[in-house]
Amino acid sequence: MTRIVLFCGGRGSATIIRALLRQSDVELTLLVNAYDDGLSTGALRNFIPGMLGPSDFRKNLSYLFGNYSHAQYALKSLMEYRLAGSTGEIEKLARYTSSGDAAPLDEPLKGWFAQLPPATAQRLRALLARFFALAAGASFDYRDCSLGNLVFAGAYLEHGSDFNAAAAAVAELVGTRARLLNVGEQQNRVLVGLKHDGTLLASEADIVGPQSAVPITDLYLLAQPLTPDELRALNGMDAPAKRSFLSARDSVPALSPFAAAAIALADIILYGPGTQHSSLLPSYRIAGAALAASPAPVKALVMNLDGDHDIQKLTARDILDAARRYGANVTHVLLNDAADRLPPGDIGTDMVLRRSFANPARPAVHNGTAIANALLGLTVGHATASVEIFANILGRSVASDELVEEFLETDWTGVAPHLTLNHVAQPDAPVAVAAVAGLFPDTAYFRDWLANGNSDYLVLMTGDGAYRFADVRAIIALLEQQQSLGGVFGSRTQSRRQFITSVRAAYGENRLLYWLGKVAAFFLSTLFYLRTGIIVSDPLTGLRVFRRRAVAGLPEIKGDAPLALVRQLISQGVEVAELPVLYRTFSGFTDPKWRMRRGLRNLFSLLT
Repeated sequence: MTRIVLFCGGRGSATIIRALLRQSDVELTLLVNAYDDGLSTGALRNFIPGMLGPSDFRKNLSYLFGNYSHAQYALKSLMEYRLAGSTGEIEKLARYTSSGDAAPLDEPLKGWFAQLPPATAQRLRALLARFFALAAGASFDYRDCSLGNLVFAGAYLEHGSDFNAAAAAVAELVGTRARLLNVGEQQNRVLVGLKHDGTLLASEADIVGPQSAVPITDLYLLAQPLTPDELRALNGMDAPAKRSFLSARDSVPALSPFAAAAIALADIILYGPGTQHSSLLPSYRIAGAALAASPAPVKALVMNLDGDHDIQKLTARDILDAARRYGANVTHVLLNDAADRLPPGDIGTDMVLRRSFANPARPAVHNGTAIANALLGLTVGHATASVEIFANILGRSVASDELVEEFLETDWTGVAPHLTLNHVAQPDAPVAVAAVAGLFPDTAYFRDWLANGNSDYLVLMTGDGAYRFADVRAIIALLEQQQSLGGVFGSRTQSRRQFITSVRAAYGENRLLYWLGKVAAFFLSTLFYLRTGIIVSDPLTGLRVFRRRAVAGLPEIKGDAPLALVRQLISQGVEVAELPVLYRTFSGFTDPKWRMRRGLRNLFSLLT
């Protein structure tokens, strides 16, 4: 399992988050700061003194929903719903939260609440009711306020003004597929910026809004908003005096212990794209010490695709320098190849991955899959995987030249393969030969590899036909992407036609063996399931690939039959999968007796 910590804002990392969630072997943690104070979020923070901004948390939660059920889609829609703010709308919603009667609600709220499971609807009502109880009789501007922000506010009130506890409660309510954490402790802070020419940006809303192209040089986290008197005093100061004044009041919150633990255990730290001076750089200030101490080998910065209000005229190098200045420890930069959109500047090449990281259909949005693939490719062990291939073609040396030719012509980019042929004459090629005897030379080779080998992967190819090295390459690629897998088996029976053709080619005109072969295949699959709990469509496949890291150090594997080996690996927690492969059989080369003997020995290994 690869543990990834992603620093993000509200929207910039959406496609990256979704792409990482599609990786079954990624454990994702999102770190977000809570200093948003624009529009309705600012109104909410002013209404509840001390409350942090929930907007970026709510936006990220919307990416973590599993939108494969009506209930989840309805809950996501409710959290993102923007209120019009009319008195009638708010009165109906408040009445529903206290009574549970949804009849007076207008659509689409009425329909969405009806699709929620009763427990979820009750919990949502309770949190909203906490806020409406506080707001009763008070003047709060609901216009364009998201319902999800009010849910956060209710959770904040319910948990005694503990914002981090509130965020955890809302995450539990929606059933997120990743952890979403506040980067800092729950202390309230106001984000303030200062430009190079001394222009003051007195709030987060000012930092992200329209402004001059003069660069922002300083960021401050203040315990209290600047008062009108302080603002008037600052307006009369020059730039150095403003820096001195604000530095004296700067108070960086402590790093959240949960965020600290996530950073310390991360395999990859990812600095996502977004509004740099509000969503990202302040988070690096808070986590700087932990980032410097993190042992993660990959700390990658995903560069913005375009300029923004707060980074006008800045190059990618300028943004990298700012990230480092505020505490980001960066080992790699993922830079889109369209330099005309965000100039790279003098960024160098030793740490830059420059590729097409923009979605070709939506060029203003990052291609999350491309970034996820590039990121996972940077982890230790992915650069060049060593692969040992043992091919046993029943001593048919006449086929070895063609096999070696296919091996040499296969694109092995990213891996270092080594081929060993069993019982053939020394071919005129850079491959080795072996003399492993017995009905199951493949399992004998497996044992020797465990004891004496050192490659990352072992490929066993044995049979009276021919597998393709292209399929071997595809299996290695799958294992590289799915690090939780310990083995992948090539299935020759992924379609009815393929299965029947394979059996017919093996047993020719012998109708008895033909029908026995068909029945035996189904029987073995069923028996294998009963003994292991795993459904394998082709238990007798001769193409198996193993990951050393997953199988090394296990208790001794007993027996010779491949199914005995696989059965023991599964019982010891090794995860296996199947991938469809092509298996070519040739007239006059198949050996029914060899097949029957191996099949019976495999059957016996499952029965004992």
